[in-house]
Amino acid sequence: MLCEQSALPDQFFEIYSSRYEPSLTFVNTVIDKKNQRITDNFFVSHLAINELFSAIRDEMRSILLFNKGCPISMWRNPRYDPIIDAIDFQAVYKQTLQAFIPLFEDGKTQDSVIQLMVEQSPESPDYWDVYSSILFMVKEAKTHDATLLTSAILDKADYFVTLDKSLIKNAKKMLNDQYHILLVTPKESMNIFRTKQKRGWKRPAKK
Repeated sequence: MLCEQSALPDQFFEIYSSRYEPSLTFVNTVIDKKNQRITDNFFVSHLAINELFSAIRDEMRSILLFNKGCPISMWRNPRYDPIIDAIDFQAVYKQTLQAFIPLFEDGKTQDSVIQLMVEQSPESPDYWDVYSSILFMVKEAKTHDATLLTSAILDKADYFVTLDKSLIKNAKKMLNDQYHILLVTPKESMNIFRTKQKRGWKRPAKK
């Protein structure tokens, strides 16, 4: 939408969309999981959704800064953050919600494509043991990383899908060895789908 309003060339959108092609393919496959014969359950936390809106805001700012000809070296300086027009915000917000509908419709039922997961409470047994081990032992781990991973671990998730390659590099072995959860990219997830389709969809038993 903003690309069209700013009269940016088609190549801008093509380069931008190609960057997220593996993620889009993953999400579209999950949406079509019944036809794909995928029997796994998928969950996303409220915190992850909050981060998504934050990322969309930052991308909108980047487009505005680019269109204004602001040097890239200044993009990280809060002084140059552009004001997002209220009309543009509402339009992008509505588009985002429309994209969420096929994912989270009836989000609290087993029949939904992706179920909203409530983050684990610090009152849960083992919460602080898991959380602190991630925060202290995983290089460059941030508080939101530790929060999301702790919830996934305590909910006994088999996989944690992320685009954070640094997190995967620094945490993958430790989390797999200690908590039996595997960090994967969307592209790796697609390979897992294909492998499971060949072998039959059987959820691995937690150790």
